[in-house]
Parts: sequence; C-alpha cells; structure tokens
Amino acid sequence: MIKDKVSINIISSFNHTNFIGLLENNNDFKWQINDSNYNQIFQILSDKKLNILKKKSDISLIWSTPESISPEFKKLLNHEKANKNLIKKDIDFFFNCLKNVKKNSDVILIPNWILREPNESSIALSFSRKLGIEYHLSYMNYYLSELINKEKNFYLLNSTKWLINCGSEATYNSKLWYLMKSPFSNEFYTEAVLDVVSIFKTLKGLSKKLLVLDLDNTLWGGIVGEVGWRNLRIGGHDYLGEAFKDFQYKIKSLKNYGILLALCSKNNESTALEAIEKHPEMVLKLDDFVSYKIDWNNKAENILDIAKELNIGLQSVVFLDDTPYERAHVKESLPEVTVPNLPSDPVNYSSFLSKLRYFDTSFISKEDKKRADLYKSEFKREKIKQNLKSHAQWLKTLELKITIENAKSENLPRTHQLLNKTNQMNLSTRRLSEKELNSWTNKSSNKLWTIRAKDKFGDYGIIGILSISIKNKSAKLEDFILSCRVVGRDIEKVMIEFVKDYCQNAKIEKIKGKYLKTKKNVLLFENFNKLNLIDKNKYSFEIIANNKKFDLSNINIIKKI
Repeated sequence: MIKDKVSINIISSFNHTNFIGLLENNNDFKWQINDSNYNQIFQILSDKKLNILKKKSDISLIWSTPESISPEFKKLLNHEKANKNLIKKDIDFFFNCLKNVKKNSDVILIPNWILREPNESSIALSFSRKLGIEYHLSYMNYYLSELINKEKNFYLLNSTKWLINCGSEATYNSKLWYLMKSPFSNEFYTEAVLDVVSIFKTLKGLSKKLLVLDLDNTLWGGIVGEVGWRNLRIGGHDYLGEAFKDFQYKIKSLKNYGILLALCSKNNESTALEAIEKHPEMVLKLDDFVSYKIDWNNKAENILDIAKELNIGLQSVVFLDDTPYERAHVKESLPEVTVPNLPSDPVNYSSFLSKLRYFDTSFISKEDKKRADLYKSEFKREKIKQNLKSHAQWLKTLELKITIENAKSENLPRTHQLLNKTNQMNLSTRRLSEKELNSWTNKSSNKLWTIRAKDKFGDYGIIGILSISIKNKSAKLEDFILSCRVVGRDIEKVMIEFVKDYCQNAKIEKIKGKYLKTKKNVLLFENFNKLNLIDKNKYSFEIIANNKKFDLSNINIIKKI
C-alpha cells in the first residue's frame, strides 16, 4: 500500500527528538519532517528568510512552554508577582509571529501550554491573581484559544488531555530534561503523535463515518432473550447499569455531530426492538439508528449489507462488540473495518470511547447534524421508488428542487468539507486547504458554484460543487463533486447543463475536462460514460456548450449567479 506523503515543520522551545522518532514510526502516513533548532521559536518565526519557513508544508507544529513565550509568566515560577496585562502582550507578540507560518503551511497546530514539570507551589496560592501559576496559565490558554479561533487553519491541540491520559508521573521525566532538555516522556509524546495524526486525517476527510454496535453486554448489561427487557442493566441504582447508560450518552453525542449509528446483533428482532423502545432508561432509541440488522446471520455479512445500504465504504466503519469471537471474525472477514477491543469491564466503556480518535472532526456543518435524518428520508424515497414504474415518474413524485449559486464565504467550510471528503463522485479528487480554496475562488478567472437539493421529504443541504477555470475563452472543468447519496436523481445532468449554459452565455464553446482515476471514483466515470461525456478509452474529454440538452422537465432548477 502506497502511503500518502505528509510534510511537517516542527518548531519548538525544547528538544523534541524523541517526538520526531515516534512520528517517523507512525504507519498512517509517510512523514517528511522539516526540523529546526530548539529554543529558537521567536528567531525562526520572526525571520521569514529562514529555510524552514520557505518550505511549503502540510503541517506546521509550533510547540512551546509557557515560560519560553512569556517572560512575565516566568516570574511566577520564581514566586514573583506577575502582571496579567504584560502576559497578554507577550501572547499577542507570539501570535503575530505565528502568522508568518500561514503562507507556507496548510495547517498550523499549537499544543496548549502546560508546565514542563509538576507544579508543587503553594496550593493556597495556585489561583491567586498575583502569584497563582494555575490562574495565569489558565488565562494564557484561554486567551490563546480566543486568538486561534479567529484564524482559519489554526488548531489548538489539547496537551492537558495527554497529561491526564499518561498521568503526571509518566509525563514528566527530570532525567531527560537535564540530559537533553526534553521535558516529556515517550508516553506523552506518543499521545501527541496520535492527536497530530488524528487531526490531519480529519482535515483530509479520513475520519470514520459509521459506528455499528452490538446490543447484549455492549449497549446494555445482560442477554435480553434470556432475562427480558425489564431485567436488563441500564441506569437505575446499579453501578453497572449506570456505566451502560453513560456509554449510551457518549454514543448519542457522536450522533449529534454527524456520526451515523447502526445496530448489528444476534437476537430475535422483535425482542430486541421491544427492549430499545420500552426500557425507560434507554438513552438510544430506534430513531437514533439509520439501519439495523438484528437476526442470527453472520455479523460480517450484516455489516457489509449495512455499508452497502448506506453507500459507505468499509474503511469508514467502526464496529463495537463485547464478544472477542465476533470481533475476530469481523476483523478477518472485513479487514477494512476498524474493530477496537472493548475493555473487559463495561465500567470502562465510556472512557474507552472518549479516547478513541476515529471520530474527530474540525467542523460540524448543518448537514452533519442532520445526517441521520437525511438517511432516514432516503429510505422513504427508495420505498416510493419501488412502487413506481419509471425513473421519470419517481423524480416527479419527489418534487425535486435544485439551487445552484455562487459559492459564498459562509458556505466555505461545507464546500471545503465536500471537496476533501467526497471520493466516489469526484472528477479530479483535488484536495485543498480552506486557505487554498479561498485563494483559488477569489481569482476572477475561476468560477465556483455550490449545489443544493431539496424535495418533499426534506432538505439535503449543499450536496455538490462545480467549478471551472477560464483562460483565453476556453473553460476547464476543475471540480465536479456530488454527494453519493443523491446520485441517481439526474442532478449530475443539471450540473452539466448549467455549466454548458454558463459557458455559452460567456461565448465559450468548449469545456475541457480530465478524469483523474483513483480506486474510489469509478462511480463518476460510470455516470459520465452513461451520459456520453467521456470516452471509455480516454480520461480527457470535451463538452460542447450548444449540443443536445438533457431532459430536466421533472426537476425545478433555481439559478442564483
């Protein structure tokens, strides 16, 4: 398997050699590391001529200790009074220096500040406004987060979480500090590597989309077919019941920011569904799941059916089951599916799920929040389709409305999300950062449109992107992206007709395009081939602006350009 190459600049106030070693051993990507001398943050960030800032990179990691950034904060470590306003000025200066990295890096990662050794100062003074180390450290992190939230492509990493996961005794290593000026342990650096990898996967659209769950002893305590739903351990005055209930709350939170949930359980369907709907302590109800397979069939086959039903790739699926045999079987049968080993004790389920990095996200769109509802609406559409004789009749019944409009700044995050996450219906599969996308869109020779869809069952939101570049009265189709869940509704025809009309009005007769083949975007090629837009033997193609039009009489098309 060929790994994606990822370049990363690392600038830090301490010796980070051990971190680099662990990052190089990470198997998710092939890392190209541009390192710098440690303890020279301000020199490097202030001097744009330095080599590390000249190199274009995917990621820049700026890692510092609070005392290296703020001389005023350093006073506190010596039990001297500190001025909060002066600390604020130190952070402002640091952040202005950080902006020099923006031009040559797609993503800037900044771990929040923690101390390089445990704080053993006076407990009573920890939150004192004048002498309190914790008080001022909390303020520094809060103020830095406020500044970062105003900048695109800047992300604050939670190093406090790494400390908690490791424990202070496993985090700090005095010997490493005095020997090589490295304040943290390899355990701590391992946590940092996992988060750096996770956030980059998220930004590249590689996070998981679907969580498939077992029932007995996974979502509740006990086997429902043996004990009955009234005797299941969920909530109540029972420590194990409380643990299962908290686990369900944690799963519910994933659903609330767009992760799809499904059930795969060996059970009698009616018995299991009765428990889900009737048990008063059940947090997750049937309405929270987009699909379920509750029977005595092979679980691997059922998971495969769920993925096909939802049109989701297996690499985007996570399966949780308390039974080692079932986990091993799914791992062997479906190696693309992620199957973590649940803890043996259910009291640890919730914390275990919290530590998984599969579902990280950097942005939650309106479409994400409504994703489960969108899939349920889709089942209704498909049910109607089964009872109609023709595709045209089905489209007419849907009362489909398509809106095409110029890309707007407020829609940039969703547009960027589609650009980087859509694989199947994607012409060029180009991936851009938000900054790059914004820059490309702002050029007068480039045109970018978003496609919205709505029908009588609900609003799909923004489901497509269309873009062209114009040069010397010639147009090139740059992006043709459509969410796979709306394929088969003639929206691709609407998009083609739109770009033809636009070019014709602009006195452009021909639109050139090139299909960049990947393992995942065969669906687009097949659709373009059906529409006679692309030669079977050639990936380059040409669309004539004034040639025969597609019949779109069953679709209401609104243009806002």
